[in-house]
Formats: sequence, structure tokens, C-alpha cells
Amino acid sequence: MRRPTASSTFTTDFRREFAAETDSLLRRRFGWFAGLLACIGLCFWAIGTATSFAAAKVEGQDVGPSVSHAIAGSALSLLNIAIAGGCFFWVRRTKASGSQLLRTSYVLVAADGLIRVMLARLEVSGSLGLAGVMLTHSLACILLPWTPRQSLVPPAPPIVLWIVLNAVFSGSGAAGILLGAVLAPLLAGPGVMICWLKDSSRLRSFRARFFEHRYGAVRRELTDARRIHESLFPREIPDGPIQLTYRYEPMGLIGGDYLFAHRLQPSDDQLGSLSVVLIDVTGHGITAALTVNRLYGELARIFAEEPFVAPGQVLRLLNRYIHLTLSPHSIYATALCMRIDLDRDHVEYANGGHPPAFLRGVDNTLHELESTAMVLGASADSEFSHGQQTRRFARGDTMVLYTDGAIEAASPEGMMLGLNGLRRILSARNAPPLNWPDVLLGAVADHRRGAPLDDTLIVQISRAVDVEEPSREKAGATRAVQGRA
Repeated sequence: MRRPTASSTFTTDFRREFAAETDSLLRRRFGWFAGLLACIGLCFWAIGTATSFAAAKVEGQDVGPSVSHAIAGSALSLLNIAIAGGCFFWVRRTKASGSQLLRTSYVLVAADGLIRVMLARLEVSGSLGLAGVMLTHSLACILLPWTPRQSLVPPAPPIVLWIVLNAVFSGSGAAGILLGAVLAPLLAGPGVMICWLKDSSRLRSFRARFFEHRYGAVRRELTDARRIHESLFPREIPDGPIQLTYRYEPMGLIGGDYLFAHRLQPSDDQLGSLSVVLIDVTGHGITAALTVNRLYGELARIFAEEPFVAPGQVLRLLNRYIHLTLSPHSIYATALCMRIDLDRDHVEYANGGHPPAFLRGVDNTLHELESTAMVLGASADSEFSHGQQTRRFARGDTMVLYTDGAIEAASPEGMMLGLNGLRRILSARNAPPLNWPDVLLGAVADHRRGAPLDDTLIVQISRAVDVEEPSREKAGATRAVQGRA
């Protein structure tokens, strides 16, 4: 069995909803059409019967062939009225399906046409013959939501009957009969044209309403998804021995960049540590956000099972997970994992294909934490080497992490901000303490001068210069911040 795709599902939904609207419209309009056809038939029956009997009555002769034709014509007209009236009451009292209503509309218009052709053969006044068939068919095409192809079905039986009767009873030669057979189907032309115009207009109108409704629904779902997605991000740490702050600007309503943080304070006389994982998933939008949701679950599991896990081990486990579950779908990620030990004044880190982080010292020196491993998911676990390294991260130092949306922001002339642009901003001498995420996002926006073309996440981790030593009253069991708002 063929597996449905997103586009096929969308097309199926469109067709199903359009068919449902067509059935509803047919249910409402069919009753009007049947009732109107019965009223028109009743008027023509009264006029035609009176005229036929008046013309048929000859002085001294009450009954003759003309009177018989008038009686037969009156009976056929009453049959036509009964069919239309029966359809009117039937549709009002039953819950007929769309296909049943469509077939019944064919039968009603075809029966009306057949009776009109026979009335014309009986020379009943008011029958109008093929002109009456054309008028009834055109009226049906105006009121009923037929397609051009569907409108060709009802007039076919009366036209065939007219051709047969004309061939049998007409005195015309073969040429006249052939000409009539060629021209008679053209009487359905006005109705077909009406259906084509109506169906095209209704389809355009429905398509606009359908996409407007779906767009609104998708926007609402994306807003809810963004709220859930952002709830996975960690709380900021505004004060204390280490501070964590960040700013996130997705390209759309939702993106594929993510920050995970895990804070530990293991004992009474220690400051503890902070583990941070910055991830950038390939792609954008909903697909990337769904991938982030899966990676969040994996990170939560890793740190729940082993709170003191090293950054290199985190990177290795992420690579294994992405390689086994996501790379078959051509989804990969870059990640920067680090653990800041506040008591030893150093940071351990492992960088899997991610842009280098910047470590800005208290003396304004700038160092880069380069990539130490491959992009996650590109190699199997047995071939992966995390390359974990250690750097000094003392009081007063600041770490700036970011995703590639910051350095790949392009100006209107096509020039990227690049690593040199970030270095120039971060290495400014004698700069006062800054909120680097706000500063860098502003610089990226000024350089770009337009809507973002990639997700951008900028993170700042700072060591406080003066730290209040931990007290026994404040110390407690292990505390973790695992990406929940």
C-alpha cells in the first residue's frame, strides 16, 4: 500500500471539504429547483390544457383524434408535475446523500425533457419542445452545483428521443435528419457554459477560504507549538556565582536552535557546576523544532541518569542518538557541550562541528573554543572522537556562545557578518559589563537590515567577581535546571 504524503493528505482534505460543501449546496438548491419546476409545470399545464381542448373541440364533434392528443398531453404534464412535486417533498423529508441527490437531479431534468419532447410530438400547446428542454436544463445549471461534465448527462436522453422520433415520424430526408442530430446537442451549450463559469468561480472562492482557514489554523498551532518549544529552554540565572542569559530569534514562528542547562550544587562548602549544551539542528521550522523536542528528551535522560556526566560523553551520546535515529532522515546537528566547574575555575568542553565559542577574560582578552569533533550524526559511535578539552574560566570571565545564524547574517550586498565581525564587537577594549546577547542580536539586525534567514541563539555565561560563599542554611540536595521554564 502506498504511504500517504503530506501533499496527498492536504489534497484529500481539500477535495473532501469541497465535496461536503457541494453536497450541502445541492441539498438546499435541489428542493428549490424541484418546487420551482413543479410550479412552472402547473402553470404550463393549465394554459396548455385549456388551449388544446379549445382548439380540439370542433362544432358537432366533441371527441376526435385532437381531443385524444390533448388528454394524453394533459396526463403527461400532470406526470411531470407529480415527478417534480414528489422530488420536492422527498428531499425535504429524507436525509439523502450527495450522490443520491445528484442522481435524482439527473432523473428529474431528464424526465422533464423526455415529457416535453413527447408533448411537442403530440402538438400540445406550451410544451416548447427542445426549447423547453434547453430552458429546463439551463435553469438546473443556474440553481444546482453541477460541474460542466455533470451537466452533459441530463439532456442526453431527451435529445436522443427527439432524434429518434424525428427520424421515424418526420418527413424530412436523410440530410435533414442528420442535420437535426448534429445541431440538437448544441442546445445543452448554454447550460454547460453556465456550469463552467459557476464551477470555476465557486472553486476559486472555496480555495481562497480553504487556504485562509488552514493558514489561520496553522498559525494558531505554531503559536502553541512555539510556547511549548520555548518552555523547554532553561530559566535564566540572573545572579549568583554564575549567571546565564540568552536571546533567541527564530527565522519563523518556531526554530531548530536549543539551549539545555543543568545546574549542580553538590555539597555545603562548594559552588558546584553548570553544564550547558547548545544545539543547532539542520533545517528550520516545524521539522527542526520536532527534532529539538526529541533531543531535549535524550538530554534530560542523560543528565537524569548521570548528573556529573562529562561534556565529551554528552557529545558522544548525542552523536550516537542522532546517527541511529535521525541521520536516516538526513537530519544532523552541531552541538557545543560544556561543564563549568566553579570551584576549580575551569571549563571542560567538547564541540561537535559548532561555531567556536568566545571566552572573554576579565582583562578583555579574547579566546576561541574551536570545534573538537565532527558534526553529530555523520559517523557511527565506534568512529566518533569527542576531543574534550579544558580551559581556565575564572571569576570575572565571560563566555559567549551562539548559533550560525549570527555569523551567517548577510547584508543587502551579500556580505556575511562572520567570525571577524563578532571578534571585532567582543574584543572592544575597556568595554563596561554588557548584556552580550542583546548587543550581538542588535549588531546582527543592523548588519542584516531585513528579516532573518536563519535561527539565531546567543548565550552569555558570566562568572561573578565577588561571590558570597555558600552557607549551610542555603545548601541542600542536588539542584538541577533541566530546560523547563
